[in-house]
Amino acid sequence: MTKDQGARTSAVVQDWFFTPGGSERCAVEFARLLPEAPVYTSFFDPAYSADIDPSRVHTWPLQRLFGSTRHYRSFLPLYPIWFSSLDLRRYDLVLTDSSAFAYAVRTGMRTLHVSYVHTPMRYAWDLDGYLGGSSLGSAARLAATGLRPWLQRWDRAMSRRPDVVVANSTGIRERVRRLWDRDAEVIHPPVDTSEIGISHRDDGFLLVAARMLAYRRLDLVIDAANRLKLDLVVVGRGPEETRLRAMAGPTVRFAGTVERPRLLDLFQRCHAYVVPGEEDFGIAPVEAMAAGKPVVAFRAGGALDSVVEGVTGVFFTRPDAADLAQAIEEAEARTFDADAIRAHAMTFDTVLFHERWRELLLRHGASSDLLA
Repeated sequence: MTKDQGARTSAVVQDWFFTPGGSERCAVEFARLLPEAPVYTSFFDPAYSADIDPSRVHTWPLQRLFGSTRHYRSFLPLYPIWFSSLDLRRYDLVLTDSSAFAYAVRTGMRTLHVSYVHTPMRYAWDLDGYLGGSSLGSAARLAATGLRPWLQRWDRAMSRRPDVVVANSTGIRERVRRLWDRDAEVIHPPVDTSEIGISHRDDGFLLVAARMLAYRRLDLVIDAANRLKLDLVVVGRGPEETRLRAMAGPTVRFAGTVERPRLLDLFQRCHAYVVPGEEDFGIAPVEAMAAGKPVVAFRAGGALDSVVEGVTGVFFTRPDAADLAQAIEEAEARTFDADAIRAHAMTFDTVLFHERWRELLLRHGASSDLLA
């Protein structure tokens, strides 16, 4: 769909800015791509002030009451109401970056609304996977289950609002087709390969870095490390941390949330990176590949776009610890070419991400004056 070629104002919308994640990383790049655009969101953690000038950021009223609270998921019923009433009709270009709500903003007939979708709302369509094995209490589970039918209806209705939908992986494009009955282009998320040097150092440990949510299946990699008695470093925090720590054996180390230099050091020193669950895309495994490290990944989701079996890593097929342990042993027995792994990672570089988005926005009628 092509809109008015005279577009001169733009806005960026993101669900929230909390602990570093792939969706937030993309929103930061969109703010750089559209340097004059205000950024609309719900909660904004001050940690992002180094990436986005806070004077550009417009948050919802609850930010003033609670700050960037760790309990942001408790406000689930309010996000759909707030985002769907957020009036951005005065802008000519609105770029929404969404894994849940942001795509629902109101735009005008002359607005070009392009939505980058990391997944149709997981709370609506994959609630069983989200709750399965989680440590949420019965009241929270009951409330989430009760909201699901309403969220599904809301999500389908709001999915008509964007003019253009872009998926972050082939798997998400298929989910968009199945759940929203819409087609989508695919642009993979950005990886800053320039900050990650190739490394031939191998300190022998497996690495995983992810928010500790049940659907990320960190329990599988911890169980596999226990079985194989292999060193495993787990980076990240989240609501499942207590449960995961309780099941971890003596070879598993929890690093918590780490600063960026520390994470890059772990990529460069690890033996292999593990993706134990289905990722929408997964930036961290590509970062590990940029350091020349192979990836052991569940054969689903974004890993199908980013991992080349036998060249940059190996897959496991069944979502259980035994199959993952077997895949880890297979990776141990193989010899990988670090240079070939890094070369593949370079195809996801941030520079290419910007180029692809410029081309897409111009093709759909955005003004070049808006773009950096």
